[in-house]
Amino acid sequence: MKPLPPCLFSLTLPTYMVMEYCVCGMQEMLDSVDEKRFPIFQAHGYFCQLLDGLEYLHSQGIVHKDIKPGNLLLTTDGALRISDLGVAEALHPFAEDDTCCTSQGSPAFQPPEIANGLDTFSGFKVDIWSAGVTLYNITTSLYPFEGDNIYKLFENIGKGDYSVPEECGPLLSSLLRGMLEYDPEKRFSIQNIRQHNWVRKKHPATEPLVPMPPSADRRDAWRSMTVLPYLEHLHGYADQDDEDDDELFYGDGEIIYSQGFTMTGERRRDRDRWRGGKNSRELFLSSHSQWVRSLHTLN
Repeated sequence: MKPLPPCLFSLTLPTYMVMEYCVCGMQEMLDSVDEKRFPIFQAHGYFCQLLDGLEYLHSQGIVHKDIKPGNLLLTTDGALRISDLGVAEALHPFAEDDTCCTSQGSPAFQPPEIANGLDTFSGFKVDIWSAGVTLYNITTSLYPFEGDNIYKLFENIGKGDYSVPEECGPLLSSLLRGMLEYDPEKRFSIQNIRQHNWVRKKHPATEPLVPMPPSADRRDAWRSMTVLPYLEHLHGYADQDDEDDDELFYGDGEIIYSQGFTMTGERRRDRDRWRGGKNSRELFLSSHSQWVRSLHTLN
């Protein structure tokens, strides 16, 4: 994560918050391949970025509490972003340590101290454990602990007994066991993880990279960086039925911009005067340019 400048624009009615654009989630990528895992070199790259993000969060006194592939997003250039701080906790600025007393994260990623119902626990070590389960999952397609229901799952986590597949090798196995240490006091810190040989090692690309899958939204199947088709779809409507309107986005990779609106009479004449003869694509390009200029003005 990185701090963004305050980009709040209050218009006539709505308020828009401008956030960094991420095109895909890590879980979505895993689900798109039969192996349900990443090659080691790819998992290593993502994990190192996750470490950077966690270190920053912890330096700001924030405990995420729900690290998992489903909350890790990626930009078009493969940069990882930690998302969903809905259950995160901001420690008091004058807190003596990272002690927390509540947790609402995903069950499969919770540590033994939470599974066993302890009243207080180290928040940072909870994130370390969850990151360890995440690394275990993206390299093996498995989870260290499973159960037929949440009660059985927590019972297994509370016991702390798990195994690491042999194909992980000694280095990765050592790292996973350090992060999934039952005793929080003995569990690896971020500094321990950074110094581990698996993290420091350069891993060769021995398997094909898992790519970002095509988007399920057929309007933007290849995850373009432009918001123009979405703006057009939101504000502009072709003079067709709704079913035909969908065809505007379902061509051979081309975006077809509608140039007619379902307006009649005086509203249509007002619209034409406002447009000044521009078609809708030119109109939105012009609006987008004005929006970009407003960003520079604020900065």
